[in-house]
Amino acid sequence: MNDAILITGFNGEIGTQTLLSLSQRQIPIIALDINKSDIKYDNVTYIKDSILNENIIKSIFNDYNIIEVYHFAALLSQSANNNPELANQVNEEGSKLIINTAMNHGKKHESFIKIFFPSSIAVYGPRKLKNAQELDIMKPQTIYGRNKLAIEQFGTHKHEESLELGFGIDFRCLRFPGIISPFTVPSGGTTDFAPQMLHAAFNNENYICKVDSLTRLPFLGMKNTIKVIIDIMSFKIINSKLRAFNVQEMSLNPTEIIEQLQKEFPKFIVDFDIDSKFQSIADTWPESLNCDEASEKWNFINKQNNDVTFKEYLIPEIKKHYGKH
Repeated sequence: MNDAILITGFNGEIGTQTLLSLSQRQIPIIALDINKSDIKYDNVTYIKDSILNENIIKSIFNDYNIIEVYHFAALLSQSANNNPELANQVNEEGSKLIINTAMNHGKKHESFIKIFFPSSIAVYGPRKLKNAQELDIMKPQTIYGRNKLAIEQFGTHKHEESLELGFGIDFRCLRFPGIISPFTVPSGGTTDFAPQMLHAAFNNENYICKVDSLTRLPFLGMKNTIKVIIDIMSFKIINSKLRAFNVQEMSLNPTEIIEQLQKEFPKFIVDFDIDSKFQSIADTWPESLNCDEASEKWNFINKQNNDVTFKEYLIPEIKKHYGKH
């Protein structure tokens, strides 16, 4: 039985870029998503199906010796709020199915399967924190946040159980802030105003922001998002009972994002039309994250600043993406 990597939700914003990175390895990859892929890699087997299909999930683990799982399939914050029943099914039940199946696979083969799970700053609440630490108050106010926290705890429990058994899963989780990608324009997330602004500015479009101009939130550029995923999964052993780590690159409010973009696109105009659904969620999410645990336990390094991220990464990359150098 050949070793292989499983990635779910590979068509999503982070999944697409993670699959691109993983495809450069000399190992078979099983890519699962409810949508077909427009991009094909030679070492990737594509499966169009749902993570709720227990037969499909079990068949993947039966047919391949899965050694790593990157589990991105999920409903994002605003989408989850609009359909809480589906969010519970996909974000919790689907995730538990993946973890349990991997756990059984590890037991059967007396090995550890690394599982990467992307959590979110949505696990925090109800009040807005500054320099939030991993064990600060977590009473999430959204179904999405509750889903993420439930899987953080479930995965951590299964990880501890695996250590006692001597095989099972090696659960690794990052609490992502907002992601700013020069490649895609996301929707369905509370922090999506940042990448939406980037693309609107490049395309000479006015933008209507749904959160207050001074609402500060933590962010990561897509390049560093993929880097931290690969870094945490490449680290041999993370000797810590803490399995969910904070990561951030910068902390910004809409006004500061506009200022950065207007340096390159001086005609960029933003109007504000506050949406209470978006604002009420953003008001419970931290304005910045403490990343000391990630630095100590698996060598997370963050030397970036706003100017560098926009001037040296986001602006040049969005120009390349749209074919203008």
